Amino acid sequence: MYSKVFTLLVLASIAEILAVPIASKPTGMSEDLKLIELMMVQSKSGENMECFGVYLPILQDIDTQYTIDYTKCWTDRQSGVSLIEETYSEPRSNLSATAYDICEPLLQCDPQQSDTQSAFECYEKVGTEKSSTLNDLTLDGAQLAREIAEDFRRIDIIADACYAESYRTYSNDRNEAQAKLEDCLANGI
Repeated sequence: MYSKVFTLLVLASIAEILAVPIASKPTGMSEDLKLIELMMVQSKSGENMECFGVYLPILQDIDTQYTIDYTKCWTDRQSGVSLIEETYSEPRSNLSATAYDICEPLLQCDPQQSDTQSAFECYEKVGTEKSSTLNDLTLDGAQLAREIAEDFRRIDIIADACYAESYRTYSNDRNEAQAKLEDCLANGI
């Protein structure tokens, strides 16, 4: 009887592992093979097989919770990135408009002038008029680039802390449940 239950549990565990692509699982979920190995060793003795019925659902719940926590970290990071992009959308549009206002008159110097000297004089005049605005554009762009880089860095720090905390919780819970399963297999329920 227990060998049939064991075989069913092993097949279900293998099917679950194969059904979910490895890339879709968060890092740290390599305990499945260790568990299958433990099940294989235990099946030889056939003792205390009821422990699997008790602890496999607990281990599955721990894995499921880790996936939920990990996914929340990723989703929160993506939301943060979107919010940052949205926050800097208007300043980006303003700088783009300023760049167009600077460049458009310069680009018109050559086609609007009939002779070469007049084109050069246009570049000199318009370039002089726009140089201060171009300098401001450069300084504003540099400042905004530093600010957005800092905002993205903060989002990454928060996400990394979230990933680390979800893995720490998973690892502790998984190790505790695994130890209880091993104790149950050794000593019975």
